[in-house]
Amino acid sequence: MRRGKHKIDPNLLDHLRAELRSTYPDLHLYQDNGHILIRGSFPVAHEGAILDRYSIEIELPESYPESIPIVREIGGLIPRTADYHMNAQGEACLFLPDECWRFFPPGTSLVPFLDGPVRNFFLGQSLVRRGQPWPFGQWGHGPQGIYEFYTELLGTNDLVTIRRYLEYLTKENVKGHWSCPCGSGQRLRNCHLNEVRDLRAKIPRSAAIQSWKSLRALRHPINSHIPPKAEPESQEVNCTFQ
Repeated sequence: MRRGKHKIDPNLLDHLRAELRSTYPDLHLYQDNGHILIRGSFPVAHEGAILDRYSIEIELPESYPESIPIVREIGGLIPRTADYHMNAQGEACLFLPDECWRFFPPGTSLVPFLDGPVRNFFLGQSLVRRGQPWPFGQWGHGPQGIYEFYTELLGTNDLVTIRRYLEYLTKENVKGHWSCPCGSGQRLRNCHLNEVRDLRAKIPRSAAIQSWKSLRALRHPINSHIPPKAEPESQEVNCTFQ
């Protein structure tokens, strides 16, 4: 994976260092040929005790804090397979890009990111290593996981309807006179226009495009039920490996 050069505000880096010193003293921020990396030992707290420690590396993208930090497990404790929510490069799949608004909304700083999705990811790994189930639930792999996510989000398990909504999320603009993606036959302005606008504000267009392409290849979902809605703060999700 090619890494980009960074132009992050030095004041922001000083703030990040101070945050880490006070909350995660075993994680250290440094610059490597223009790349901003955080490395060290990440403690997994559970029921008042440290359950495990993982050697991790976090790379801050050039557009941080607008973009999600890349988290890698570098100690070799976690298999680099989709079943463990890891890709071949050791990057952790913390959540679907489509639900960044739940787990990394605008304005999220580093420590809440570590306390929330990063901690939950590694807690799940530790519990599974001990023979327990994933504690927060998980989406399926590939297109199936995307389908499950949008089934929960839209409240429908109809694949055609989900594809229509996703197609509207891929557009640069939507028009009120278009047919509503819900399939009612009404114009969008008279039906689900506000819902479509809300989704477009939450879900990055780039993520919607990838998901729409993935669902075009899905003909028969493995699970067609609507999964129970989980609390966003506690749900661990599986990124989709293509």
